[in-house]
Amino acid sequence: MNLLPQENSVETGLPALDLTAPFFADEEKRQAVGEKYVAFSLGKEIYAVASKMVVEVTSWLAAAPLPNAPEWLHGIANLRGEIISVVSLPMLLGKRAAKPIAAPAPKSKFIVLRSKAFESGAAFAADRLNEIVTLPDEKIQLVSDENAPFIFGEAVHQSNNLKLIDMEKLLASLAV
Repeated sequence: MNLLPQENSVETGLPALDLTAPFFADEEKRQAVGEKYVAFSLGKEIYAVASKMVVEVTSWLAAAPLPNAPEWLHGIANLRGEIISVVSLPMLLGKRAAKPIAAPAPKSKFIVLRSKAFESGAAFAADRLNEIVTLPDEKIQLVSDENAPFIFGEAVHQSNNLKLIDMEKLLASLAV
């Protein structure tokens, strides 16, 4: 985008901007700097989801179970008047068998997501919230594993191996 003065504006005397140039600054900046991810722990593994999908992080959501619901669906919760689904991310990733959500550990958090594929919001429990990391595209190694269809890539950040989750794909698969 050309931000150099074209000519002075007659009305204000300020330099005019070239508004006809395409606006790619945000995408170019994202590619140069990288995309932000929210990193969290599930057991001994560290995962990350794109921060653009994260609505908020909260300490506890009381999930009301639903009859005849799939095992991965803990239930629904009321988050300030909005009904959201509370899912078992470890179960969806094939890491643990279904188990009810117990009282939270001191460092556990719920990560609330919003997706185009999922009509309402969805939340999942994380054992611990690690940090928000910025990963340039060149640091991400794309992976394709039939046993982990929702993991699209891996990256090393501060000597930790992060598994990147495609939450759009995961939430789209949850249509009940």
